[in-house]
Amino acid sequence: MKILFPTDFSNAAENAFVFALKLANQLKARITVLHVYKVPALSPWSKVSGRPDEMNDIVTLDEFDHFKSEIDILKRIATENNLSDIDVNYSLRESDQVVPAIVGEADESHTDIIIMGTTGASGIKEMLFGSVASKIMEAAHCPVLLVPESAYYRGIERIGIGIEYKAEEKDIVKQALAITKKFGAHLYCFHVKVVDQHKMKELTNQLHEDFENEFDISFHNYYSLDVEKGILDYCRDEQIDMLVMSVQYKNRFRELISYNLAKKVAYHIQIPLLTFHVEPKA
Repeated sequence: MKILFPTDFSNAAENAFVFALKLANQLKARITVLHVYKVPALSPWSKVSGRPDEMNDIVTLDEFDHFKSEIDILKRIATENNLSDIDVNYSLRESDQVVPAIVGEADESHTDIIIMGTTGASGIKEMLFGSVASKIMEAAHCPVLLVPESAYYRGIERIGIGIEYKAEEKDIVKQALAITKKFGAHLYCFHVKVVDQHKMKELTNQLHEDFENEFDISFHNYYSLDVEKGILDYCRDEQIDMLVMSVQYKNRFRELISYNLAKKVAYHIQIPLLTFHVEPKA
């Protein structure tokens, strides 16, 4: 199994690296640490002396030296967590576009999962900009695990997945259940909505039948006036260790659980969020 770990050398990234190491140990995976950097463009009236190609060489050497020093920090983190035997490779990549570079690396190396840290956002910043992590969540063709800076690794025993009880969600639940079994965990499928309880019972029957022979999965309903808040409250109340959500390329069709909702949850959740990419329905 291959894990891609993009890093910007932030505190959030260092915290996420602990998760990457522990998950790699549990899943028998190897990690590629990736740092993408940009070479600044020099304007014709720049006062910096030397040819542009010479300046680019200097920037590249500085990035390489910085990368080497950060590798030492990551190795120290592995040693402190008694995980120095994990197979870790390091990759430095120059690109003007960070997100396509990370997605390209994942595709080229046939990555099974991308793990990266997040810092969250609030207010205008949340509404208008969106982090690299949220863009990777949308663009990647493999699962993406977003680890909040405030998250603390306590093991993965209780995995939650938000669902809408739609027939097309069966494959997503299957993927989540496969991950759940690798961790030896339990999958809590939950639906957040304000509806009549008798109607909700009808909606759950089909999925119950589809997974009636599985012992590592259960189905639950959680009532809340706000879906995002309901998801966060459910994870807190049930002590969920990792949340699973589905995302897909934005289009004019209604999504299973929309990218925008997953993005909002990613900004505010205090536990890791694992997202699966779903092809949009025509």
